[in-house]
Amino acid sequence: MGSLSSSLLTFLLFSYLSCFHVLVLVSAKVFISIDCGSSSLKPYTDDNSIEWVGDDQYIQTGEVRNIIEKDQMYGSDPHVMDTLREFPTRKKNCYSIDINKGKSEDHTKVERVLVRASFFYGNYDNKSSPPTFNLQFNGNNWTQVITDTCLTYVEVVYSLHHGNTVTVCLAQTHRDNVPFISAIEVRSLDSDMYSYVDSNYPLFFMSRTAYGTSTNNTIRYPEDSYDRIWQSVGPLSNSSGLLRVRNSSPSIKVDIADKIPETLFMAAIMPVKASKRNLWFSGWVPDPKVPMHFNAYFSEVIKLDSTQKRSFNIYLDTYGVNGSNPSFNDYGIVNPPYGHALQVHLNNVSVESYVEFYEVYMQATNDSTLGPLINALEGYTIGDKLVQGTNSKDVNSLALLQKNFIQLQDWQGDPCLPYPFTWDWVDCDSDTDSPRITTLYLNDVGLVRTLPDFSDMDALETIDLGSNSLTGKIPEFLGTLPKLKVLNLADNDFSGAIPSSLLNNINLKLTVSGNPNLSTNNNTSTNRNSTEPKIPSTSSRKTSITSTIPIIILGSVIIQMFDSIFGLLL
Repeated sequence: MGSLSSSLLTFLLFSYLSCFHVLVLVSAKVFISIDCGSSSLKPYTDDNSIEWVGDDQYIQTGEVRNIIEKDQMYGSDPHVMDTLREFPTRKKNCYSIDINKGKSEDHTKVERVLVRASFFYGNYDNKSSPPTFNLQFNGNNWTQVITDTCLTYVEVVYSLHHGNTVTVCLAQTHRDNVPFISAIEVRSLDSDMYSYVDSNYPLFFMSRTAYGTSTNNTIRYPEDSYDRIWQSVGPLSNSSGLLRVRNSSPSIKVDIADKIPETLFMAAIMPVKASKRNLWFSGWVPDPKVPMHFNAYFSEVIKLDSTQKRSFNIYLDTYGVNGSNPSFNDYGIVNPPYGHALQVHLNNVSVESYVEFYEVYMQATNDSTLGPLINALEGYTIGDKLVQGTNSKDVNSLALLQKNFIQLQDWQGDPCLPYPFTWDWVDCDSDTDSPRITTLYLNDVGLVRTLPDFSDMDALETIDLGSNSLTGKIPEFLGTLPKLKVLNLADNDFSGAIPSSLLNNINLKLTVSGNPNLSTNNNTSTNRNSTEPKIPSTSSRKTSITSTIPIIILGSVIIQMFDSIFGLLL
């Protein structure tokens, strides 16, 4: 097995690029690229023929900022990365992307999507202090984003089981760390792509490397129709003992369900000398608590004659500092096919808490006349089971409230999940899969007009609508909510009689004072239970974010191209 020290030595050969981090015809049915912070009404097309649009149609909160320092914008498009959107208020702010918006009604349902979020700090706030914050998608935790002075992006692949909306939320976890985002990309995937992973679980991609790709070249769209980003390992030094070799086959038949681009198989990396029998490379373990999975890709680069054979075993080893306590996994023999592509799964690589590195190791078999080769490798972890999201009856009722009151329309994303990042004006029960909303805090937020019927929110226990300008009769449906214990309607413009279902409910604390046009009902005073309930107003509930808020993270990592150690040695 290759030693840790030799792998690190090779990594140092690539260290001058270590600041770069590793988020025409289009095969993807959905191909959305959002330039966060850009308000341009005219789409921008980059050098990869990708069309970018501004983010105003996807979010109504946050503040647009321009970056100050551009000197470390390696590998990114300056036009896209020169603006960002920051979020100095609220526990979480969300982009809501309807992937069927503007499409005809006969569209094919999208079952699985790849979502990439990119972050380029660029010292936009002139504080030279890149922030840390949480990222979420569709009510699920995604990752803790730890930004620095270079481009960072993260990727998740997941199935859309409930609707056709993709939400990306940024949540503040430390008082002085303001979340921001530079770009969001959404690509639909065919239903059979990555289908060997249960569709109820998300995939968090760690890395995606094209070993045969020329120095500093990146394979993505249009070569990869689904715009996965395949990074090069950089230049190969003379001392590495490695060689990039072009495939002599004019074309490669890629019969792989994951739709891997043919370009990946047109070149490979191998030992310079055929007599060398070993090839290995290493990387950091992102989270010892979460098993890793890898897909390795192979294609023979020369047409072998009867005297030649390329056959090798592939192993995966994990170990701690100084190579301590190794754990060895054997994934069998690989015979790369000529003119065809081969995918090998290296699954369920579990490690102990002390493990910091993994090593993919290939060793020629005794009867092989040639050393091993590899074309590409991608690594990912599998997250927790996808949540159903806040109860659909509650979500639909909230949509009615938002449609009726403009003050509520800029709240997006799941109202309850993930905990504790609920919307500021709701409370929810403790169900972590499909919670119910138990409280509406809408005191003194400027609501005008009549109340819509939100009787489907039958888990409500507290409703605070005090100090607004609501008009009309007090709705009868409020008296049908079975769990309602506190109802504050004080200081509005309600008129007419109080529904008897409210007056006769001895378990309800009802406050209706301050409605001058509200008449008595059956000679009952409108001041029954008129002491204002102890419900914090919306303004008093504005969250003061401190470091005591728990950081909830699934098994996911920030893709950092050269932060992973890719030592390829003999």
